[in-house]
Amino acid sequence: MDKITMVHRDSLSCEAIVRRLADGSLLLVSQCGGQTEPCPENRVLVFHSTDDGESWSRPQPILPENGRAVYATDLDVEGGRVTARITEHNGGYLDVDCYDLVSEDGGYTWRREEIPCFGKTFVFLRGAVYARGIKLVAYQHYPIEKEENDALVRAKKTVLDSMLPAARCGALLTRDGGKSWEKSEDVLIPSEWQGKHVWQWPEPTIAALSEGYAMLLRVNGAGVLYRSDSADGLRWSKPCPTEIPNPNNKPKLLNLSDGSIALINTPNPRPGMKNRNPLEIWISDDDMRTWRYKKRVLDFPGWLSYPDGFAEGDRIRFAFELNRHDVYFADCDISDYNRSRK
Repeated sequence: MDKITMVHRDSLSCEAIVRRLADGSLLLVSQCGGQTEPCPENRVLVFHSTDDGESWSRPQPILPENGRAVYATDLDVEGGRVTARITEHNGGYLDVDCYDLVSEDGGYTWRREEIPCFGKTFVFLRGAVYARGIKLVAYQHYPIEKEENDALVRAKKTVLDSMLPAARCGALLTRDGGKSWEKSEDVLIPSEWQGKHVWQWPEPTIAALSEGYAMLLRVNGAGVLYRSDSADGLRWSKPCPTEIPNPNNKPKLLNLSDGSIALINTPNPRPGMKNRNPLEIWISDDDMRTWRYKKRVLDFPGWLSYPDGFAEGDRIRFAFELNRHDVYFADCDISDYNRSRK
């Protein structure tokens, strides 16, 4: 049986992310506030649940108010340590400050730490994958020069007006629990589609294969997800289109305990937010060559955006937003897939 529970309604909600904590509770963060994204009123709110998502705490800001816009792109949980990947900016993804917020009390208090490899440049760090003693963290990087940043600020524009030729994606890799990091070669997603300048939000998601790794990427305008593969997490193939429909929406890959791979996606080939439905879970048992299990979670005729969560046995639990206002928590049963494997 599936359950879908409303968590919060706001003037704007974008990229809700939920994780299980070491004490068994759930932690959810989401960008909320303002009327658009990006805008100066965007903030990140934190929610807790101690009853497996049946009810949620009142929202609390992840940071004290300082007048700056805030965005979170991932929650990484390792034992009692929770890391939120934060981008602070002027309201237009300019004058960015990217860093980690670390909590060791379940997301009630946070301290700042610097991110590896990228310094002060504009980068989104996304979902982590643990496999074969290695941890990989997906990234999408926008190396905008200071001169262009400052010119856009003076003109009261946003990063969407940047002429950066491509978004750079890949993985950060650690073999020693985060003491040292390696950065992969970049996977380029050009800021052009069919002869027009299109800002790209690739939102890479990575899964471990039986050998190596696969990355799926959103490519605005394409109508399908793109895929890149790597044997070692450091060198990635040129992204190629898949047959997985996607309407310019964030996908999410999850490794399952039996070696299968789940994908949470809105498989609609028509680009645009109004086409972000239906919301489905697909599962592959052959390294993402085919998807023999498909489950429709929701086909409400609205914008079902940015699913992100985790897998536990017979359940896949994730957060998503409806119509850029409402944050929901989904608890989905995949026991029929697991039974078919026995």
